[in-house]
Amino acid sequence: MSTSSFFRSTLAAAAFAAALVASPAQAQHAFADPGATFDPRVPTPAQILGYDIGARFTPQRAMMRYIERIAATSKRVKVDTVARTFEGREMLIITISSEANMARLAEIQRDAARIADPRGASAGDIDAAVKRIPSIVWLEHSVHGGEASGAEAGLALLYQLAAGTDADTKLALDSTVVLIDPNENPDGRERHTHDIERNWSSQGVASEPSALNNAGSWPGPRTSHYYFDLNRDWYAQSHPESKGRVSTYMKWWPHVAVDLHEQGSSSSFYFAPPREPDNKNNPAHLPKWFDIFAAAHGAAFDVHGWSYFRREGYDSFYPGYGEGWPMLTGAIGMLFESASSSGGAVMRNDGTLRTLKQAAFEHFTAEWATVKTSARRRTDLVRDYAAARANAITVHAKGPLRAVMLVRDAQGRADSLVQKLRDNGIEVQRLTADASVANATMYAGGMVPTMTAKAGNYVVDLAQPQGYLAKALLEPDAALDSAFIKFELELRRTGQRNRFYDMTAWSLPLAWRVDAYALAAVPSSLAMVTDMPRTFAAPARSVYGYAFAPGSEASIRLLASLLTDSVRVWYAPYSFTSKTNKFPNGAFVIRTALNRADVHDVVMRRAAEAGAQLASIPSAGVDEGTDLGSNSVIPVQRPKVALLGGAPVNGSSFGFAWYAMDQRIGYASTLVDANFVASGDMSAFNTLIVPSVQAGALDRVLGDAGRARLAEWVRNGGVLITMDAASAWVAQERVGLVRTRVKRDSTRADSTGGAPLPGSLPGVLARATVDSLSPLMAGVLNREMPVFVNSDRVFTIPKDLAAGDAVMRFAPAARVRIAGYYWPEAAAKLGGSPYLWTERAGRGRVIMFAHDPVYRDQLRGTLPIFANAVLLGGSY
Repeated sequence: MSTSSFFRSTLAAAAFAAALVASPAQAQHAFADPGATFDPRVPTPAQILGYDIGARFTPQRAMMRYIERIAATSKRVKVDTVARTFEGREMLIITISSEANMARLAEIQRDAARIADPRGASAGDIDAAVKRIPSIVWLEHSVHGGEASGAEAGLALLYQLAAGTDADTKLALDSTVVLIDPNENPDGRERHTHDIERNWSSQGVASEPSALNNAGSWPGPRTSHYYFDLNRDWYAQSHPESKGRVSTYMKWWPHVAVDLHEQGSSSSFYFAPPREPDNKNNPAHLPKWFDIFAAAHGAAFDVHGWSYFRREGYDSFYPGYGEGWPMLTGAIGMLFESASSSGGAVMRNDGTLRTLKQAAFEHFTAEWATVKTSARRRTDLVRDYAAARANAITVHAKGPLRAVMLVRDAQGRADSLVQKLRDNGIEVQRLTADASVANATMYAGGMVPTMTAKAGNYVVDLAQPQGYLAKALLEPDAALDSAFIKFELELRRTGQRNRFYDMTAWSLPLAWRVDAYALAAVPSSLAMVTDMPRTFAAPARSVYGYAFAPGSEASIRLLASLLTDSVRVWYAPYSFTSKTNKFPNGAFVIRTALNRADVHDVVMRRAAEAGAQLASIPSAGVDEGTDLGSNSVIPVQRPKVALLGGAPVNGSSFGFAWYAMDQRIGYASTLVDANFVASGDMSAFNTLIVPSVQAGALDRVLGDAGRARLAEWVRNGGVLITMDAASAWVAQERVGLVRTRVKRDSTRADSTGGAPLPGSLPGVLARATVDSLSPLMAGVLNREMPVFVNSDRVFTIPKDLAAGDAVMRFAPAARVRIAGYYWPEAAAKLGGSPYLWTERAGRGRVIMFAHDPVYRDQLRGTLPIFANAVLLGGSY
């Protein structure tokens, strides 16, 4: 053990010993109510941390140490590790209740599950469970790493509940089970605390907003290891933090869920009710309880004379928020937003100093009021929750959207989507026989009067306890009030900011590119899905080689792993049939000749790991189609990938691409910054991915010489893949690599004169048409498909358009919209423009995505196209 570690451990041990002899007056925390009393055997935060809550930021290591000490000294507390982050940090859930309740946790969980799923239980059984169960309160802290006051407040509340001996605490413990997620984003918070520690000064904390301790380092601490916003990840569950959190949530089925955040330093404090738009699937009892809790929160703040606001700033439309997802399960989901102290102390625009201590104090006050209100209103709260869970069944049984059918595909997208639904607690059934279905409506299509639903297709009956959530995730288009839209148009006309807080389209079947049908009735011959099929079957050993079809995530992973292992792979652009195996355009072939000696073993192992369908090919001569010895069958060049990051690249877009490369494709990329691209040795790479970055900012970092060097690298054989705003950079005439340009508005959409109105689309789904012969579309069998659009960026089609340039184009204006809110002029602007453009430049190639094809890991339908760009872009 190092000297410093020994010194810290000795101090901690001394503090712990002091806790055992402390008097009740000494044993307290900085935010305690007047007259509150505490058990002196339970250590205070100051005794373990060495400072009062709010005096400084608590890093993960100290937080873990304090939680462990609390659990060791209080019989009210149980700590469970529910996940580990990508950086290896523990995700905890702390369960706190009275000793009597702690002794019957298993019984409480059974009652919670019974109430959450009332099917098969009598009304008397449910009523009895409602009467005996404590209310279950779920408290989430600091999902955004730099919004750190929530986690500090959580430590104070932990001590309050673990050590409090006053009447309010005893009532809370007797009448609630409190589940504390003390640090929702350990990786992001560690970036924040490290930045603060590195910029600490013996002269105090700098309060200027531009100071390094307040500004942070790229891309900021808000996000996860892969720079994802985990407050948008509840249903997508791309990260282990989200998976562990949601899995644990569904073991308890909380009745109240609160997510603690921070907002601008010059704001006051926000708590529910949220403003419009509301998700129309939210249960009907929520507004009543928003008002009940708001009254309690307001009263608690009024004691201190603190300001707050409600019904503005934050909505509950998107179903992936930390309070929005719980709402759709029937819980009273609430958001708290305290004014940020940034790096610990920051000057506000009114000349006052905002401190971490004050921000944490306000958060503690609001969540402590939540716990006390949940205790005092326990029976009514649980009864309304039980009614909401039952109503999810009865309301959706009436239709008009009763069920959603997902058509099972050979590439496994429907299987993947079904697993995601099950991870969200949504029941899915499978057709065991063909069934006749009447009046089905195809997603992004029309009514089908009569059809035969094939055995193996999936059906989600929305008449289930998770029906509100299921409908919110699966319905083709989320409804927005006409009054809300009317007001948005007026805000835009008068030059004010719109109120779209997040994306307005997310329908999972569309995002996954799964054929889906809205059903008015549930077909017969259904069986519950309890496990997902395993598809790999090892083929016979082949003298000539092996082949696998493109397009599935399994085939993407297989191709990536083979290239990583230096296995030579060939691309067959045209369809062929070998024996009983039929392959579409773009299949991949592994020839045993000229490959490594253990190629058979490597291919079998990698195919099994990927779960890919692999076939033995006995000969280059095929039974139908183009022979495999044809000159059209070309070798796949092994990409050596660099991924551009660092300022001024958008951190989230960088993270989406990094995650896709690491976790979905499974292929190594080297992270480089713009200075390296401008002046470093790019010869080690043949592929460069540029995530979203503003054109002017990238130009400033690269400079004229760096821009010229990058263009020359492309012309000498490099593959440049740009996404979102980076595509606007490469489309500049002075870059000189492509012929498409950004289309500029010149007139206002309302024809009143003046500058064009802002028209950025708030996260919508659009219809795109496909050039099926391009290698970039290998395995994509659709002629049309949904794509995600999240800006007002539109590219031109040059007059000298060549075959293969515009690989994907938006459909004509009349058909381009699939889901989400479009400004009135947007369809006409977007229609016919390129979504995916590629062009040769010398010996190299540019591949441009007008928008992000791997946004938040939620667009699994366009992921294969991005993978093709990376893995095949240099081969044709």
